[in-house]
Amino acid sequence: MEEAIWIKFLNEGVSLLLLIGLGWILYQGVKKNHILLSEREETFRRYLLFREDLKVRMKLYGEDEGTYRELLRNLSEGWKNFKRTYDQYLETLLKNVTRTNRFLQLLTLALILNSFRLLFESYYFFGLSSRFFYLLTRELSNYVIVALGFFLLKEQSYRFFSMKGEVDKMDREILFYSNHLSEMGEKRALYDEFSPLEKGEGDGKKD
Repeated sequence: MEEAIWIKFLNEGVSLLLLIGLGWILYQGVKKNHILLSEREETFRRYLLFREDLKVRMKLYGEDEGTYRELLRNLSEGWKNFKRTYDQYLETLLKNVTRTNRFLQLLTLALILNSFRLLFESYYFFGLSSRFFYLLTRELSNYVIVALGFFLLKEQSYRFFSMKGEVDKMDREILFYSNHLSEMGEKRALYDEFSPLEKGEGDGKKD
């Protein structure tokens, strides 16, 4: 009797542990995706501020050919640095989605094998009884959670997998929106990130 209880406990525990593992992997994957997307958007925002400030400087000091050329150089370098960083976030996101999806598939396969084992045992000992159909219904309910997990992961990354070109196009259009810098300290940080300027360069002063 005690042995039968332990077998039943083990059967129930395996499914539960697999579902817990699946939920944990999904949580970690979605959480990291959210962080990457937030950092990517923040980098984009900072680049917009950097770019608009450069445009203002080019208008103010456009008559000084040396300063104007230096600002153009910084605009070009800033774009290259921004694009490299921006694309790295997307590459990391896709790698994380792929890795998370593979772990989910592995745990789902283990869950399928465990369900098949339970159903086979029930059919072998009790045949097509009400016990078998109850067990079938209970096991199928587990896969509702699995399906929702895959759907959530796909929904979070759908636009990057299926519409990458359109997303990039949309981002380029947003670059034409006007923005204003609020503090001088933020300006300095933007130049340091995207295109460091030497002291005295780009401020309209000659040596």
